[in-house]
Amino acid sequence: MRSLTLTRVLAIFSPLPQQRRIERFSIALATAVLAVLLRGLLDPVLGHVAFYVTLYMMVAFDAVVCGAAPATVSSALGFLGIFYWFVDPRHSLLVVRPSEIHGIVGCFLVCAVLIALGATNRRKHLQLNEIVAALRAEGVQRQRVEQELRDARDQLEQRVEERTIALSQALHKLEAEADMRKQREEQLRHLTVRLMTLQDEERRRIARELHDSAGQTLAAIKMAIASLEFSERKHSLLRPQLEAVNALVDDALTEIRTTSYLLHPPLLDEVGIASASRWFVEGFAQRSGIGVTCEIAQGLERPTRDCELVLFRVLQESLTNVHRHSGASIASVRLWLDAEHLKLEVTDNGSGISKERLTNLSGAAGGTGVGIAGMRARVQELGGCFNIASGSAGTNVTVKVPVSSRLVSDACGVSSFLCGRE
Repeated sequence: MRSLTLTRVLAIFSPLPQQRRIERFSIALATAVLAVLLRGLLDPVLGHVAFYVTLYMMVAFDAVVCGAAPATVSSALGFLGIFYWFVDPRHSLLVVRPSEIHGIVGCFLVCAVLIALGATNRRKHLQLNEIVAALRAEGVQRQRVEQELRDARDQLEQRVEERTIALSQALHKLEAEADMRKQREEQLRHLTVRLMTLQDEERRRIARELHDSAGQTLAAIKMAIASLEFSERKHSLLRPQLEAVNALVDDALTEIRTTSYLLHPPLLDEVGIASASRWFVEGFAQRSGIGVTCEIAQGLERPTRDCELVLFRVLQESLTNVHRHSGASIASVRLWLDAEHLKLEVTDNGSGISKERLTNLSGAAGGTGVGIAGMRARVQELGGCFNIASGSAGTNVTVKVPVSSRLVSDACGVSSFLCGRE
């Protein structure tokens, strides 16, 4: 019911075609009379102001429905009627006060603007009606086509349903295989972490054995040589040989101590990752001849033992790869605390890693050593993030491990030094 009423109201304001000339002018005359009558009804309220307000309404209506010419006739007749009956002196067309001239000019201007706007709107509405008629004709044709398409769609839906059942079965099989593969990858990751942990434990055991057994043996040999040197001072012929043997023992002690510390540095257990990293970077620079800039935040309280061990192994493996594969002359190491994450960054200016090689390294653990895949697995086991970016300008390895906010010390300084050849 409401839709029918709205349709009838809109039909009243629909523009009449140009061919219906008599009807358009008749409506214009009727609206002019209606404007005068409405002004008479509103005269007790409006009084001597807003003489032409009802005229504006009718002119706007005529411009939209009837066109510019009928609206002009309606505005002229309505103006004369209102001016004659309601403008002082009433029942006269004389202009006595200058203010009335302003009202007349304003009335003509407003009517002209309303006629222009209404005529423009009317043309657009007529064009829209033509388009609607064309669309209705097209709609009838479209219904016939849609019926044909509906029949074809029914046949297609039947085929699609059959194909969907087959695809659904294949999808279930793929999902099962994907779940199984995900489980296997998770098991492989845990196995990799376990192997790395066992490797660290074995390194710690070997380092302890070297330090406690071979190191002590060589120390005893040094003491024996020192005793021989003291007792054989008079025999100058034996002194050069004893000094040579002492030098060889010193070299052997240095090599064993270095190997023991590389397997598992005691600084890592005693004072933490910061001191152990400084020691390793200094030694790496001396052994490799690569200039390494080291920037490590001072005053960091120690994170968990697992976190320290993983960060040190990442640093160790990254610098080892720099020396073996990159051909770099300069590298940099940064270790700092950002918000609630401990970050390690190793950068070099080497030749970089190819995309294919980087993809392979990301997918599986290396054959020996910790390897990129092993480093990534260990960092992820701690809930951290491991990222490696490589290009022609070099390689950048970044590790971010979450730690507790209480690990931040009051000291906020940063130690920075350059290791390498002079």
